[in-house]
Amino acid sequence: MNIGKRVELWAGVGASIWAAHWLLFVGSFLVFSSAILKWLNFPFSHHPRGLQLPLLRNIELLPHLSLLSYGVLGVCVLATGLALLWRSDTFLAVAAAILIAFWAAAPCQIAFQQPALIRRLNAETQDLPMIRGFAKSYLPVNYGPAEEYSKHFELDTVWDRFVAAYSFLGLGWYCFGIGSLLIATYSIGRLPGERGTTALALGGIPIGVLIIFLTPPVMGQHYFISACTAQARGNNEKAITSYRKAMWWDRWRRQDINIYATIGDLERLSGSGEDSPERHISRAQELKEAREYESAVFELSRAVAWGGAVAIASRCESARTRVDFGIALYNGGGIGAAVTQWQQALIEDPVQQQGLAFLIARGNYDLGRYQASLDALNGILKASGDKPLLANAYSLAGDCYTKLGRDTDARRSYNLSLKEDILVNFWAMSALTGN
Repeated sequence: MNIGKRVELWAGVGASIWAAHWLLFVGSFLVFSSAILKWLNFPFSHHPRGLQLPLLRNIELLPHLSLLSYGVLGVCVLATGLALLWRSDTFLAVAAAILIAFWAAAPCQIAFQQPALIRRLNAETQDLPMIRGFAKSYLPVNYGPAEEYSKHFELDTVWDRFVAAYSFLGLGWYCFGIGSLLIATYSIGRLPGERGTTALALGGIPIGVLIIFLTPPVMGQHYFISACTAQARGNNEKAITSYRKAMWWDRWRRQDINIYATIGDLERLSGSGEDSPERHISRAQELKEAREYESAVFELSRAVAWGGAVAIASRCESARTRVDFGIALYNGGGIGAAVTQWQQALIEDPVQQQGLAFLIARGNYDLGRYQASLDALNGILKASGDKPLLANAYSLAGDCYTKLGRDTDARRSYNLSLKEDILVNFWAMSALTGN
């Protein structure tokens, strides 16, 4: 047999194998590829690929890579199903059902099981306009490309949180889901007997996972609505009880500072809880609205002393109050006091890390603390993925190097600023040309 006929024979065999198993090949390729792709897109933070498995360890505030990520564990499940395929097609079908369960669980985990993570994602969408507004007001002009602020998400309801979590999902999640569905279609088609019944039975795995994830937030939403209704009718005691039940069921509600403040208002109206943490939080919000920031921070510190979930929520609110206080001080010329407030806010709530780091860097520059400013900027330059922010950070670093007499480093920073944002970047261009 000559070479041409052999090639034709093998091509025919390959075509027949592809026609019979293309769903499995494509699906497996997508699932394997998902392990090295990003499952979650932060608004302007760099982060490693994959998304950590929730049952073994929390994602926590800062993203990091884990060997037990959704993608890696999905690959292990699929490899096991393929290895056992020679014994029975049922093993591959069960593996596909588990993969679909992982795929469905990812956005639910972000939305309902990791309040710190969804809060960080939402906080970054709010940090961008804050940082850029500060840069426009106090830093040299940089007319770069049109700025597109990330969308601000409302997280009041279960559906709002799910939509927010879904919007941050990346390519890895989509590849994993499409691949899992293709493998499921292939495996069900190979099963003997009633395929509809088999598909329904296997569908119970992802449905069960969804029920487990959704039950607590749905119950929390029910009690939250009941509390709002009781409050509108003037039944303060019932409203307080329902708000507490909502927080017991739903982790997100436990970190909602507005619920604590509402309970404090209701306790004041009903004459109960004279020294409760909720009363202190309610008073703090009133003081913050009146721009009495120091008194607001003091009231929140009294709530922190109670410990537990209320302490976590109070620390986060204290950090937000300190940010506003710092900006007010900066506007009034109290730059040193502003930096102190921002540094304390960063300690209390690391979620606001990049936004505060930029403010601290500028404040230190204004105070002549050029090395301290560079130290703050280094964290931004390593972690940020937002081009306008990086351009301003590199330009500010160039100014610091210039003040320190490190002209070579200064020119390199200005050039990197132009690389990130070359369109009418007057800050970097004027520094390089000496104007």
